[in-house]
Amino acid sequence: MLDRATVSILVSPSSITTSPRASDADATLVDAVLAGDRRAEEMLYRRHAPSVLRLATRLLRSNEDALDVLQDAFVTAFEDLGALRDKDAFRPWLHRVTVRLVHRRFRKRKLLSMLGLGGRRDDVAVPLDELADEKVSQESRIELRWLDRKLTTLDDKTRIAWMLRHVEGLSLEETADACECSLATAKRRIAAGETVVRTHLEGGAR
Repeated sequence: MLDRATVSILVSPSSITTSPRASDADATLVDAVLAGDRRAEEMLYRRHAPSVLRLATRLLRSNEDALDVLQDAFVTAFEDLGALRDKDAFRPWLHRVTVRLVHRRFRKRKLLSMLGLGGRRDDVAVPLDELADEKVSQESRIELRWLDRKLTTLDDKTRIAWMLRHVEGLSLEETADACECSLATAKRRIAAGETVVRTHLEGGAR
């Protein structure tokens, strides 16, 4: 079972690789994990940890919370792996688990806030411009910072759907699957986010 110490080692820049063995499809590794192969479990982790961590960080805007979600997502995924019917769909299934945990984290934040227990230093939100690629221009970063403030006015479900579609690049079907909602609901949430962006592009008022 993956613990925090293992996670810290595996997510270090020197250890993460996108595709440790390109010849091994996810379905093959899933079968191996179900057969008790711990090396296959580690390979799945190394292959998908970067995208899960990136997704959780962008949605939660907290490095600390994102690391917690990263750990919980893989623990949950490996515990429930036998329930995965389409073994080739490990990645979108993992995204669904991740988004579910992100929603749980948002609910926890709201509860702590209601109880007056929030406000830890590591709760400070990381803005979108700081999560952007280092090659992004300063002008684009300013735009991202402004857009980020606008997106925070949306409810969590709407913002997550918009981020999955337009930041993570998921298809409509993948977005609906990750959000565990109907295609129509996903489209409605994305459209609400697009309205905010369109207002920004057309008005440009800051």
